[in-house]
Amino acid sequence: MSRFLTLIVLALALTTTLAEAKAKHLQVTAQVVQQAFTGDIANPQLGDQLLTSVVLRDQDGKDAGTGAGACAIVSIPPLDTRLQCLIAAVLPEGQIIFGGIAPLPAVGVTATFAIMGGTDDFSKARGEATLTVLSRVLQDAVFDLE
Repeated sequence: MSRFLTLIVLALALTTTLAEAKAKHLQVTAQVVQQAFTGDIANPQLGDQLLTSVVLRDQDGKDAGTGAGACAIVSIPPLDTRLQCLIAAVLPEGQIIFGGIAPLPAVGVTATFAIMGGTDDFSKARGEATLTVLSRVLQDAVFDLE
């Protein structure tokens, strides 16, 4: 019985190690190059849209890809103002598609989105994408892929 239990523990440890080896952490900086809001950003209304195009740079400041997002206002006061977003990061290995609900972007705001898949090397991607607004035109983007 103890040998069987040892075998199970070893199998679980190996499975966990292999799963962790497949996990991937990517971090880039997104620089906004185009952005439009269809309404009055100071007084958002349901259905207003925020459209954004970015260039992605790696930790060394080199081009890493591009990205684009479309977000719609889905709640306004008396509720918290929230956007529902669908975003894509286009990298040399393929696209990562992510989205979810987020607050309006402002310096210091962080939003976590679900990674829903992608293309090419990311066709089965799952995990989380975390965007942190650094300035009016810069965001830190972290992709934790399973």
